[in-house]
Amino acid sequence: MRGYVLHGRGDASFGEIQVPPLGPYDALVRTTAVATCTTDVHMINAAPYPNAIGKPLGHEGVGVVEKVGDLVRDFTPGDRVILSAGGADWRIPQAQRGEAKYYPNNMPYFSEDPLQGGVFAEYVRALDADMSMAPIPDGVSDEQALMVPDMVATAFTGVERMQIEFGDIVAVLGVGPVGLMGVAGAALKGASRIIVIGSRPKTLDLARRYGATDVIDYKQGPVVDQVLALTGGVPVDSVLVASGGSASDQFTTAFRIVKPGGHIANVSLYYEDTVTLPMDALSYGGIEKFFTGVFVQTGREFYTRLLRLIEQNRLDPTGLITHRFDGWDQLPEALDLMRSRNPDVIKPIVTV
Repeated sequence: MRGYVLHGRGDASFGEIQVPPLGPYDALVRTTAVATCTTDVHMINAAPYPNAIGKPLGHEGVGVVEKVGDLVRDFTPGDRVILSAGGADWRIPQAQRGEAKYYPNNMPYFSEDPLQGGVFAEYVRALDADMSMAPIPDGVSDEQALMVPDMVATAFTGVERMQIEFGDIVAVLGVGPVGLMGVAGAALKGASRIIVIGSRPKTLDLARRYGATDVIDYKQGPVVDQVLALTGGVPVDSVLVASGGSASDQFTTAFRIVKPGGHIANVSLYYEDTVTLPMDALSYGGIEKFFTGVFVQTGREFYTRLLRLIEQNRLDPTGLITHRFDGWDQLPEALDLMRSRNPDVIKPIVTV
């Protein structure tokens, strides 16, 4: 079969690869749509994980079940499904404590199995299919479902860590696709005021559509001053950090605008620097400010709940999609868009 394989730092291309064999609990899924991500670009540029070399890239995909193992109970060929982005290991004792996601042993980038590849391939093996995949309801399109395993799931995991209560004032630092879904999640959680910090007109406009009540352009002045001017000097209840750039700048801003006892959830993976926080951000005014580094929740039960929101018209994540391509040959162009820093690019997808 064909797959878009990482060969080394700065080197990825299409090639012929082996169709992975199925275990009794696994499924083989024919990929029907994938999305490109800044993580994919980082993987190509830096090749940070040795186990990823020689495997197809990609972690955002949906498809149709082609074949199932003998002990798969809940899926049959022809089912439309979401593929897991997190690679949680459901076969370890810690999974019984709700900790499966902390052990992403089945993620292609970490797995020692040379045939456990990503979704940029004609076929993908879903390990522990009954646990890792989720059926896509008839009323949900492939495009909608494609945004669920990473963009929606990552953002909503972060929003849950913010501990939002009805009527809270929250801030979202960064309005890329995850930040935008964070806005939607905070609105669904009952925040009364959602302050969004960004600079791109396209994403700021979309943030308003998803529920932002106030938008701040960080290029127009210090973010802390702008936020406190909006709130009358009152710190916000919680902050979602969904921006890259300087970690020190983002985290310092978050600590300075959140209230004592407030929650900060960071869903960003890659930063330009190591983190240094000034003591005045952590001193008396920083008493019991809670900071959580967020890793995406995964698994069938969580995906199913997110899909229900779409099915019941409570959420439509397709507003994130700015570029649509048809066919595997268009995948490199979709990846180039993620590298381009084009302000009009939010999320490219490829239908195959």
